[in-house]
Amino acid sequence: MKKSYWLYKMCLLLGLGICIPVTGNASDIGDATLTQQQSKITASGVVVDESGESLIGASVIEKGAATNGTITDIDGRFSLSVAPNAILEISYVGYQKQDIPAKKDMRIIMHPDVANLEEVVVVAYGTQKKVSVIGSVASIDRKDLMKSSSPNLSSALSGKLPGLTTIQTSGEPGRDEVTMFLRGAATTNGTNPLIMVDGVAVDDMRSIDPNEIANISVLKDASATAVFGVRGANGVIMITTRRGEKGTARISANVEFSMQEIAFKPERLDSWDWVRLRNEALVNDGNSAEFLGPDIDKFDSWKTGNPVDPDFYPNNNWQDILFRDYAPMTRANMNVSGGSDKLQYFVSAGYLHQGGMFNVEPKSKLGYNAQSSLDRYNFRSNIDYKVNKSVKINLNASSYLERINGTSASMSSVFNSALTSRPTSMYLTPEGAYATDAIRTFPIGAGLSVEDPANNSLSAYPLINRSGYQLETRSGINVIGGVEIDLGFITKGLSVKGQVSFDSKGFGKTIGKRSYTWYTYQTLASGEHLFINRHPSLEDEDGPIELTKSSESYWVMNLQGQINYNQTFAGKHNVTAMFLAQRDIKESKETSGDLLLPYNVIGIAGRATYDYDRRYFAEVNVGYNGSEQFSPDKRFGLFPAASFGWLITNEGFLQDNPVLTNLKLRASWGKVGNDAFGSARFLYLDNISQYSVVTDSKGDHWLSPSLGYASNGSGWGQGYKIAENYIGNKSITWETAEKQNYGIDISLYHDLSFSFDYFVEKRKNILIIPQTTPMIQGLPSSALPLMNDGEVKNQGFEMVLGYQKQFKNGLSVSANANFSYAKNKVLEYDEPLLGKDYAYRTRTTGFSLGQNWGYIIDHSYDPEKGRDGTGFFYSDESIAKSGLTYEGVGTPEPGDFIYKDLNGDGVINDRDKAPIGYSSLLPRINYGFSLSANWKGFDVSIMLQGVGQYSKTYSGAGIYESSGNFYKMHMERWSEERYNNHEKITYPRLSSSGGPSLQPNDFFIMDASYIRLKNAEVGYTLPENISKKIGASNVRFYLSGNNLYTWTHLKTDSFDPEQNSPAAYPTMRTYNVGLNITF
Repeated sequence: MKKSYWLYKMCLLLGLGICIPVTGNASDIGDATLTQQQSKITASGVVVDESGESLIGASVIEKGAATNGTITDIDGRFSLSVAPNAILEISYVGYQKQDIPAKKDMRIIMHPDVANLEEVVVVAYGTQKKVSVIGSVASIDRKDLMKSSSPNLSSALSGKLPGLTTIQTSGEPGRDEVTMFLRGAATTNGTNPLIMVDGVAVDDMRSIDPNEIANISVLKDASATAVFGVRGANGVIMITTRRGEKGTARISANVEFSMQEIAFKPERLDSWDWVRLRNEALVNDGNSAEFLGPDIDKFDSWKTGNPVDPDFYPNNNWQDILFRDYAPMTRANMNVSGGSDKLQYFVSAGYLHQGGMFNVEPKSKLGYNAQSSLDRYNFRSNIDYKVNKSVKINLNASSYLERINGTSASMSSVFNSALTSRPTSMYLTPEGAYATDAIRTFPIGAGLSVEDPANNSLSAYPLINRSGYQLETRSGINVIGGVEIDLGFITKGLSVKGQVSFDSKGFGKTIGKRSYTWYTYQTLASGEHLFINRHPSLEDEDGPIELTKSSESYWVMNLQGQINYNQTFAGKHNVTAMFLAQRDIKESKETSGDLLLPYNVIGIAGRATYDYDRRYFAEVNVGYNGSEQFSPDKRFGLFPAASFGWLITNEGFLQDNPVLTNLKLRASWGKVGNDAFGSARFLYLDNISQYSVVTDSKGDHWLSPSLGYASNGSGWGQGYKIAENYIGNKSITWETAEKQNYGIDISLYHDLSFSFDYFVEKRKNILIIPQTTPMIQGLPSSALPLMNDGEVKNQGFEMVLGYQKQFKNGLSVSANANFSYAKNKVLEYDEPLLGKDYAYRTRTTGFSLGQNWGYIIDHSYDPEKGRDGTGFFYSDESIAKSGLTYEGVGTPEPGDFIYKDLNGDGVINDRDKAPIGYSSLLPRINYGFSLSANWKGFDVSIMLQGVGQYSKTYSGAGIYESSGNFYKMHMERWSEERYNNHEKITYPRLSSSGGPSLQPNDFFIMDASYIRLKNAEVGYTLPENISKKIGASNVRFYLSGNNLYTWTHLKTDSFDPEQNSPAAYPTMRTYNVGLNITF
C-alpha cells in the first residue's frame, strides 16, 4: 500500500512539473530561486467539500506566480512555499474557484459551482453530464438529506425537491406512512412515483439509511421517464447509493441522540369549564343538564387548589395521562470506504431506535411491552472491481431488519378515545374503592380500568395498556451483481452491461390480546361510590394473553441487459445511445388468492442523444413494455418521448460572458403509462366467489365463503351460491399520460442560478367504475366491469433559485428556494348529471381531484330576511324571516349557521352543496427555502417548508362537540347571552347530538396551508491540528431540530394540518445532538 501511495505522489509531482513552463537560462533561474527562498513562507492545509470529504487533485496556485503551484494529495492536503502575503487560488472541477490568503494549517471548504456543466446527473439507467440534460430532473445529495433526523427517508425529502409533494399522515414509530406526488396528481388510481435504488425498482424507501445514499434524483417529464413505460406516468425517484473511491481507507462514524415531543396537542379545557359547556349543549337540544349545582361546585373547588373528592370529581389532563413529555431516539452509523486502482469498496452499518410517546405501565406489571417503538438495523456493502482494462464487475449487498412494537389496539381507536375522553372522567379505580355484585360489597384494588358511566365508554388508557401488544418484524435482503465490458476494441465508445438483482422480503407479526376487567361506578344517596364489574367473569384480574402469529414473504428477481454507445465525431458531433432489456419476476409465499401466482414485468427501452458542439441538443427515449394486468392482446405498448435543447451561452456571441454564465432552453414531449390500480390483479378476468348457505339455530340464513360445507356451530351448509365480486373487461388497458415540458436555466456570475419549468399533462384512459350504468341491470356498482373512461388535465410550473458565495474573509453563504404549482381538472368521469334543481350538476367532472363539497355560510346583511351579517340565526324570529327550510340536516335553532340557498328553492339540502376551498387530496402549492453559512469551522443552516391552496374537511372527534368533548375553540360558541353581550363569537351553538351546523361547510372545511420551520442546525468542526491529536481528519459537533414550529390557518392549534385527521398518531418535534468523526 505504501509503495502505491508514494508512486501516486510521484505521478502527481511529475504531472505538475510537466505543466510548469520553463523559460530563461539556467543562471537566471538559479539566482531568482536563491533570492525568493530567502523571504518565502510555507502555506499548508487541506481542501474539502461542504460535507468534509477530502478533495484529491485540487489545484493550489500562488496567484501572480503561475509557475508556483501544487495539487492536493490522497488526503486532500497540500504544502507550498510562497511569498509573504501571497494569495492562493484554489480550484477543482465542478467547484467555485477561491482566492485565500496564504497561511499554515488552512482548512478550505469548496462549494459547488451552480453553473457547472460538467457535473454528472443520474438519469434513467445511466448518467449524463449536466450540460446535456434537457429533461426535467432535480437532485439532492447526502449532506442535505442528513440535515433531517426523520426516521423515514421519504419525509426527509419534504420541501427539498421542486415538484415533489410529501404528506406524512402519522408519526407512529415504524408506521409513519408518507404519501408522495410528483407534479401533483392526474389520476384517481395509484399516484405514487416509481422508486428505483441503484437501477432496481423497490416498493418504498422508508427503511433506507440516509448515510448509505450518494444522491437522489427525481425524473419528472416524459423525456426522463419514457423508458419506464407503463410505470413511468407518475414520475420516478432514482436513489444512488455510495461507492468507494480510490485512496486509503476512510472510516466515518456518526452518532445522534434525539428527544421527541408531540408537535401539536389538543387545547384542553379544565373540568369546571367543560361541565358548563356540556350542560349548555344538552339544554340546547332540549335535554336536562347532566351536572347539577353541587357537582359543579366540586369541580370548581379545583380552582382553590384544594379540590373536594378529587377521585370522583377530577380535572384530568388526558394529554398528561396518555402521553409522556419526551421520547428518546438514537441513530448511529459507521462506514468505511477506500480502494486501489483495481478495487474500491464502501461498507456501512447503521442502527436506529425510535421510542414511542405513550405513558405505559411497566412490563413487570403487564407481562408485555405496550410502548410503541421502532428498532432498525441496516447494512450495506458496495464493491467495484476492475478485472482488466475492459472488464469491471460490481457487487452490492444490503439488508435491513425492523422490529416494530406497540399496543394491540388500533391507533384510530386509541386516538378517537383520547379525543373524546372527558376531563371529568376517572380512568383507574382509587385506593379504598369498593365493588358490588348485588349480593355483597367488597373492596377492590387500585389501578383497575374505569368506564365513564355517563356515556358507557372507556378511556384510551386501558386500550393502550390492558388490551395486549403487537410485535411486527420486517426484514429485507437485496443483492445486485453486475458486469460492464468495454468493447472499444470493436468500435470506440461501445460497451455492454449486465445486472442481476435478487430482493427478498419477509414480514412476521405476533399479536397478544387479552380481556381485561373494567368497572363502571354509581354514586349512592349517601355520597358513597360503588363500582360495578362490567366483565364479571374476570373478577379483579385481567384475562390471559392469547397469542396469534402470522407471516408472509416474497422475492423479486430483476434481470437487465444493456448496450451503451458514446462517441464524438469531428470534435463537435456528440452521440450516445442506450438499449436496455429487462424482466422482473415476483413470487409470494401466499398459499391462496391472486398473490399465489407469479408477477411478471418485461420490456425493452432505448435512448439516443445528439448534440452539436455542446450548443444544440436532441434526445429520443422509447419504452416498450407490458403489464399482466390486461388481456394478452392489450398488454404491450410503445411509449415514445423526444426533447430538444439550446445552450445559448455556448454561442459565439455569449461565450465566456462574465455575467451570463449559463443560458439554456429546453422542451420535451412524450407519452408514458400507468398500470397501478391497487392490489387487484388480472382485471380482465371475472372475479367469482363460492359461498355455502348456512342456517343457524334461529333459522336465519347466511353465507360463508367456503368451498365446502360450513358451520357456525349451530347449523350446517344447505347448499352453495356463486357471487360475482366484479366482472372482468378484456378491453381495458393502461392509463396514458401525454406530457409536455418547457424550461429555461439561467446562471449569473457562476453563483446565482434560476430555473423555470412549465408542464402540462393529459391523463387518458383512466380506469374507473362506470357511473352511468343503471342499477336495474342487477349488479351493484362495485361489481361492474372497469372501464378506461376517465380523463384528467394537470398543469403547472416550477421555479428554483440558488445562490452561493465565498467571501475573502472565509465566510461562505448558500441559499436555495423552490416553488411549484400544480392544478388538475377532471375532464371526463362517466358521471351522470344530477337533476336540474341542483346548484352544481356534477361533483367530479369539471373539478379538481379531491374537491371538498359543502354548504356555504351566508354572511350577508339583510334584517328583513333575518340576516345580521354574522352568519348565524340570532332568534326564532330570524329563522322565520329567512324563509328557509332545512331538509336532511336537522331543524335550525338560534345560533345555527345560515346556509346559502344556491338553487333558490327555499330548501337547504344536498342540492345546495358547492365546491369549497381547494382539494383535500394534495396542495396545489409547495415550496421550500434553505439558508446556510460557514465561517472558521462554524456552520449554521435553516430550512422552511410549506404548502398552499390546500383544504380539508374536519369533523368528528377533536372537532365536533357532539363527539363528546370540548376544546378551546368551543369557548367562543354562539349563545344568547354571549350574543346579547356582543362577545366574540366564532363557533355555532353547542349541540350534544349534531345538527344543521355540524355539517360539511365553509367553517369546517378549513384552509390547511402552512409554513413550517422544518430544520435548523448549528455545527462546529474542530481545527485540523486538534483533530490530528486524536488521529482524526475531521471532527464535527452539531445541534439540530426538526418540525420546530408551524404557522397555520386552521381555526384550532390542536393538530397538524399535514395530517388528515386529529385522530392519528401525532407529528413529532425533535431536538438532536450529534457527532461526526472521520479517520
